[in-house]
Parts: sequence; structure tokens; C-alpha cells
Amino acid sequence: MHRFALPVLILALLPAAASAGEWVAGDLHVHTTYSHDSYGGPEDDNTGPEEAYTLGHSVQSQFSIAATRGLDFLAITDHQSVRSQTDEGFGFGGVIGVPGYENSIKGHAQMLGGKKDSYNRGDQSPGAINAMAGELRADGGLFQANHPVDPKWQYGYDVPIDTAEVWNAPWVYQPPFPSASDNDGALRFWHGWLDRGQRVAAVGGSDSHWVATTAAQGAGQPTTWVYVEQRTPEAILAGLEAGRTFVSHQPPNLGGPSAFLEADTDGDGTFESLVGDRVPRDSKLRVRVEGAPGAMLQLVTDGGEPAGDAVAIDSPSFTHTFDAPAGATWLHAQVYGEDLREQRSEAPCETFFSPDNPLGGTTYCGNRVLMLALTSALFLRDPDPDAPPEEEAPKPPVADPAPPASDPAAPAAVQEQPATTPRANAPAKPKAKKKAKAKKKKKAKRKKKRRVKRRPR
Repeated sequence: MHRFALPVLILALLPAAASAGEWVAGDLHVHTTYSHDSYGGPEDDNTGPEEAYTLGHSVQSQFSIAATRGLDFLAITDHQSVRSQTDEGFGFGGVIGVPGYENSIKGHAQMLGGKKDSYNRGDQSPGAINAMAGELRADGGLFQANHPVDPKWQYGYDVPIDTAEVWNAPWVYQPPFPSASDNDGALRFWHGWLDRGQRVAAVGGSDSHWVATTAAQGAGQPTTWVYVEQRTPEAILAGLEAGRTFVSHQPPNLGGPSAFLEADTDGDGTFESLVGDRVPRDSKLRVRVEGAPGAMLQLVTDGGEPAGDAVAIDSPSFTHTFDAPAGATWLHAQVYGEDLREQRSEAPCETFFSPDNPLGGTTYCGNRVLMLALTSALFLRDPDPDAPPEEEAPKPPVADPAPPASDPAAPAAVQEQPATTPRANAPAKPKAKKKAKAKKKKKAKRKKKRRVKRRPR
């Protein structure tokens, strides 16, 4: 696969600003031999020698790989276990250790920030899982849906999530081999949350298990970038909750490209708003792409539809400015290499190897295979200069069962959910001059705080 990349020093091209904020790189889904499907040798207490082919990494080994690849943080998320957090290798090499574990429910959930593995799953019904997720959030954690297509996330949109793993393992991996995960389907699942007015962040994780697959599916393949105010696990979780993320197909030291979706809300030339923010629809918008010359940039909006034609990225440091589509409630950006998707989706590939073929098929015919980077969403609202900053929409309640939706490519549980109208917070009524003046000062202070800092190396 052709790599559209530059060395990690491309990040030095980012403009410096007087702010503590910066983008940090990491992997939110990595396993060690504390997982049942990763063999750790004769002393392994949960995987036997008959599964020696699953030889895995120790905690220190995974952190060492992360450090070598230029990652700033790493979440060890073993199945139903937090033993890694007390392992002497946790945080090795100066890489920030983010606590958590992978929870097997009706689908796989990531318990990011979880420092115990005793959260009660109950009968695994939507109500029980909502209660469990609430307990995790009360402890400062985040609830994430992992690779929602396989195993299928059976809760559809009934159980609110904070983050969605839209990118599991290399995107080029497609069902049925070498991976059962369908990232195109996971992307549609995430778009469904955005269409429902929910500010859910897009993240990625390598799901690294085995030594044998480390070269292509090791820590940072893909890499999740998070905008943070401090280099702490708590600040990383806060950045994730705020939706300040983008995902790259490679870690920094392997030249993964970067993508920044930003907005200038007052026309002063400073793009102070980042992904995760809700901005007036008439704001000046731009995408900056670093390290992907020769690739394509596609903006995506409501319903997962393209927002205009794809744009060719013709330089190592590329900027594209644009206007929001009329009526759009969200936007995000995708960067990909030309992979002949349209041609692959035609006969004979689709005829003989369609996923619907009873004799077996593959998603290679129609899915994107050379995804290089994608951003979380920027949310849009009607212009109202006197409206105060909007709060995040509340998490939805558990919904009643509904007839199947029409998208046959979506995960089965997602098909059970109705298409709903995106919620838009109503703009506030005009305020008095005194309040407007105070708001203007507060906005200027917030803008200064959000400016992106050059990432130190």
C-alpha cells in the first residue's frame, strides 16, 4: 500500500500560539498477555500452550513499541481485566498510560478511564448497560462502542456512547480476511449518532494482540490524536469527551498524515474553533492536511453524504477553505488514497463476491480500502451573534424498538433504529448590551485558549 506520509517533523509546521493546548498521539485499543486471547508463555494463567500461535506482548513491550513509534499515550484495554494498571511496565518509556478495559457485553465496549473491572453488567439489557455506563462516567470514564460491526453492537442507538471506534486495525483489512471488522460500516454507525444530534467523537485503535502482527497492526496503527490542555490521562479523557480528535493510519514516527478541521466564527482570520465545537453555519471553514500529497480530501455531512466533490491534495502542507452546505448540522473530513473504489464496486467483483452472496463474499468490492486520516465532526447551527455558547445535547434516553431502517450495509442492530431528525439547540434570545459585552470578552478569552500549540519533539 502506498504511504502518503512525511516524517513526524511535519507537526513543527503548525503555528505556535500562547496556549497550553496541544495535539497528542496515542492508541486507545491495545491488548497484552493479560487478555485471554494472547499467550504469555508457560506461566500464563488464562491462555494455554495450545494457543501458542497467539504469542502476545507484555505491558512493558506494548509501551516500548508505543514510545518507539512516537506515541504520547496508550490505553491497555485487556478483556475483562485491569491487571495491566498495576504491572511495573505500565507507563514505560514516559508514555502516558490511560486506564481501561474491553468489556464483553452484546458487542464490545471500551471502558476508558475504568480502574476496576467490576462494573456490573447485570442482564446486559439496554437499561443495565446504561446504568453501568453511568457508573463509569461518575468515576471519570468514557463509554465507547468498539468495532460495532463485528461482533455486532446489539444496542443500536438505545445505549448512549461517548466515543465510537470507527477505525479498528488497518482500514485495508476487510472481511472476511484478514479481519472481520468493517470500518465502513462502523463509520455509518457513527454518522447515525451525529444525525441524531449527539456529539460523539470518532476514534481508532489497533486492537493489537499478537507479536506476529505487530509490524502491520501494532500500537498506533491507526493512531488517535487528541487535543488536550495537559499531558495527563484525565486531560486525554476530557479531550475525547469534547470530540477533539482525528485518526491517522500510521503513528507519528511512521509518517502518518494529520487532518485539522477548523472554523473562524467571527471572520478575524483566526480559526479558533476545533472539531467538537458547534459553530454558526456561516463561519469560515477550512481543513488543513499535513503529509498526504497526492491523496484526496472529501468532506462528509448529514446522512454520510459527500459535501461537494473530493479535492486533490497537491502539496505536503495543504489547506482547503469552504462554506458549509445549506442546512447541514455537522461536517467531518476524510483523507484517502485513490483505490479504484467505483471500479471495484462494479461487475464482476460485486457480482461474484458481494457480502450478500450466499456462497460467501467480501467488502473489498465496495468499501474504501486506502483511508489515510479522518476527523471528528464540527457541528453547525443557525447564525446568531448574541447566542451564548451552546451546551452539549443531553444523552438520549433508551428508545422503544422500531421498524428496520433501509440501509442493508449497516450493522444489524443499527437497522432496528428509526431515522430521526437531528436535534438542533435553539438559539438564545438577544441579550442586553451589558451581557453581550461580557460574552464578547469571554469569547475572546476562550479563543485565545484554544489556539493550537506547536507539538514539541
